[in-house]
Amino acid sequence: MAERVLIAGVGVTPFTPLAVRGSLPELAGQAVRMALEDARIDYDLIDQVFMSSVNTSVGVSEQLLMQIGLSGIPLFCIRDGGVAASTAVHLARNSILAGEAEAILVLGVEDLQAGVSKRMFFGLDNFPDDDWSELIRPGDPLSMIAQRDHPAALYAAQMNWLQERMGLGDRCFEQVVERARAQARLNPGALAVAPERGEWLPPYLCPPACGAAAVLLCSAAFAARYGSRGGVAILGSARAGETLSELATGNLLDVLGRAATRRAAAQAYAQAGIGVEDLDVVELHDQSVGDYLVFSAALGLCEEEGMGEFALRTQTKPAVCPSGGLLGCGLVPGASALAQLAELVRQLRGEAGTRQVPGARVGLQHSAAVGRSVTVTILQRV
Repeated sequence: MAERVLIAGVGVTPFTPLAVRGSLPELAGQAVRMALEDARIDYDLIDQVFMSSVNTSVGVSEQLLMQIGLSGIPLFCIRDGGVAASTAVHLARNSILAGEAEAILVLGVEDLQAGVSKRMFFGLDNFPDDDWSELIRPGDPLSMIAQRDHPAALYAAQMNWLQERMGLGDRCFEQVVERARAQARLNPGALAVAPERGEWLPPYLCPPACGAAAVLLCSAAFAARYGSRGGVAILGSARAGETLSELATGNLLDVLGRAATRRAAAQAYAQAGIGVEDLDVVELHDQSVGDYLVFSAALGLCEEEGMGEFALRTQTKPAVCPSGGLLGCGLVPGASALAQLAELVRQLRGEAGTRQVPGARVGLQHSAAVGRSVTVTILQRV
C-alpha cells in the first residue's frame, strides 16, 4: 500500500464566458498536456484516468481521451454535480493508496450550452409555486431535501439569514465580491470577462464559465522512479453529507452544506494531523457570497458571529481564495475544484506570481454540491 500520494502536475486552461467557449477536445488536450509537462512524465506512464463532468453526454469521455492520445487504459467517469472533480480526486487518491495504480490523471471538462445565462444556470427563475415558508417543515428531513429543487429560493433564504440574523449589509457582501475580482485580475486563468459591479445583485452568485483542468496524482515511489515532480502531498481527503438530524432542525444553511462542511473539515484535519491554525491558504466553494461567508466559518477560519468582520479584513490568515475563487474565476462544474487544487499546488511550490502567499506550506480545498455532499482536501509542501 502506498503511504503518500503526491500531486506531480497540474494544468488549467483559461476560463472563458460560455459565448466564447472552445471545443471540448481542444480544452481537454490543452489541460492534459500542461499537467503532464508540469509533472515531467509521458502519456504512456498513466495507469488510470478519472474524468469529472456534469453536463457532458454518455460516451464523450472515451471520445475525448482517444482524440488526445489516451486509450486502452481504465477510465472512470464521475458525474457528481458540483463536487464531481473533488470526488474524482478523492477516489483516485484511494486507488493509489490501495496499490491499484501508481499514476492517475484526473481530468475535468464541461459542455455547457453557449448562451446559458446565470439565471438559467442557477435556476433563478424557478421559485416554488407555493409559499416558501410553508415548504420548510422542521422535523421533516425529506421536506428539507426537497428544497434543493428550488436553488433560487435557497440562496435567497441564505442571503436573508445573513442580513436578518447576522446583521450583515451590502458593504460586507460587496467587499467579498471586490476582493474576488481583484484577485482574479492577478490570475491569468480567471474568467476573461468578469461581471461588472452593477451585475452583482443578491444573492451574488458566481458566473458560469467554460474551461478544463487536469491534475496528475502519483505515489512517492513512482515520482522517485521516473523523476517526476513530487513537492506537494495530499495529507487528507474527507467526504461528508448532511445527516437526518441536521436537516430535521430546519436550518436551510445545512441544506446548503454548512453542517457537512464542519464534519468533513474535522475529519480532514484529523487525517492530516493538523489544525486550522496550521493552514496558510484556502480555496473554498464560494458559489455565492453567502457560501464564502458561511463556509469560512464552517471550516473554522472564523466564528459565525464574526463573519462580517472576517469579510472586511484586508488580509486574513489563512489567505482565502487567492485565485479569485469561483466568484472571480467563474464556475466550471466539472473542472473548478481541479483549478483550485492547481492554485494550491502553485502556492505551495511558491509559483503563484503576484498572488503568492508568502511562506505557504499547507493548503485546503473545499467543494460542496448544494449540501448533498462535501469534500475537503488538505495539501502540504514536502
